[in-house]
Parts: sequence; structure tokens; C-alpha cells
Amino acid sequence: MRSSTDTTTKTMLVLALLAALAVLLRLGENLLPLQLGAIRPGLANTITILCLYLFGLRLTGLFLTARVLLVGLLSTGLFTPGFLIGLGGTLLSLLLMEAGRRRQLFSPYGIGILGAAAHNTGQILTASLIMQSSALFSLLPLLLLLSLPFGLLTGAVAAKTLPFLKQYLH
Repeated sequence: MRSSTDTTTKTMLVLALLAALAVLLRLGENLLPLQLGAIRPGLANTITILCLYLFGLRLTGLFLTARVLLVGLLSTGLFTPGFLIGLGGTLLSLLLMEAGRRRQLFSPYGIGILGAAAHNTGQILTASLIMQSSALFSLLPLLLLLSLPFGLLTGAVAAKTLPFLKQYLH
């Protein structure tokens, strides 16, 4: 019989491993040859979707805090405009994905698309506030269009991976 300490230790270990994987995926996107400026596929969002389904909002928030801070330290710099823009996208994405998951409005595929669209929207909102300009909203239609294939990709990977992780964790 497992004690609650064992479960907590195992959960924290899995979260730490998933955070490390998400950081590697995010940093690895910088190496992709098909980058269009700052547009990235958002592969680390696959791990966020998995965390939401496996651990819920509170622990996914902990996971994202670690991920955002580590990426900030290793890439954008902490509390720089790039860091804050990414944080804005991450927060809006987390809140909307959790709402969609909790209300069972979408499968992981739909959650992936919702997360990508929310992340792009949150980034544009944050960047517009920082720059005090609404001109960035002209980019939103293109970003929302790109949310479809990229979100579908992250959602599909999460949907296919979720049963294996559930079996391992429970």
C-alpha cells in the first residue's frame, strides 16, 4: 500500500521531469529551421495539456511556473518584455484550457487548439499593453489561423500519450 508521501514524491518527480522536457521542447523550437520570426509551434504546450489532465489546475500552475522561470533564465531573460509577453500568453492559455477541460467542452485535440489560440491572444494583449499600441492586433488573424494546425498537433500528441501516462501514474 502506498502512503500519501510516496504519491506526493512520485507526483513531484513526474512534474519535475515533465517541466524539464517542456523546457527542452521550448528551447529546441529555437533551433527549428522553419521559424517565421517569433512564431513557434508551441510543442511544450503538449506537456501542459498532459499536466492538466493528469494533475489538475493547481499542480499544472506549479509546473508552468517552473517552466516559465526556467525558460526565462535560459532564453528570454527574467522580467524582460519577451518574458512578460510569454507569461501573458501562458496565463490566458492555462485559464481557458482548464475551463474547457473542466467543463468537458473539448477533447485534448480541442484543448490544444484552444490553448494555442489563447496563448497567441494573450501574447498580443500583453505586447500591446507593453508597447501601448493596438497595431499588434493586426497580427492576430494570422496567429489564430496558425493556432489550428499547431494546436491540433500538440493536442494530438497529448491525446495519444495520455493513456500511457495514466497507466503509469495510477
